Amino acid sequence: MKGQGVVSCVIAVIVLGLVQPVMGAVRLEPGDQGVCREVENGRMWQVETSRKIRSLAEAETYVAELNLGGHSDWRLPSVGELFELTMMVDLHETGNCSIKVKGNFWSGDKDMEGRVGAWELDDNCDPERQYVPKQYGVVRAVRN
Repeated sequence: MKGQGVVSCVIAVIVLGLVQPVMGAVRLEPGDQGVCREVENGRMWQVETSRKIRSLAEAETYVAELNLGGHSDWRLPSVGELFELTMMVDLHETGNCSIKVKGNFWSGDKDMEGRVGAWELDDNCDPERQYVPKQYGVVRAVRN
């Protein structure tokens, strides 16, 4: 019985992978100089990430000094914003933006005084993600 569940899970993942590219509406468009812009709200995302960063202070310094796409008001995204970006990638809604979400990313959430982690797939083969804290990560800056 357990083997049937695994087979069903694999089939579901394959079907979702084939169906989602057709279903997903484009929510990101390429911008200037390494930036992708959300179509609906204009939020901008850095395409390339920083090198690995081991502290919140270092992550905050990185965004404070970042000048990209003619803008210097970049910030660390919230965990919720990182989830939204991850879902856009999962649902193939990134259009021609070559943005990747694999890895650990710094967040500027004030309630946790900044944190680093990743939105990982649930162990039960559910199409759900859970936030898993990590020790270090990279910065993908965002601006409104």
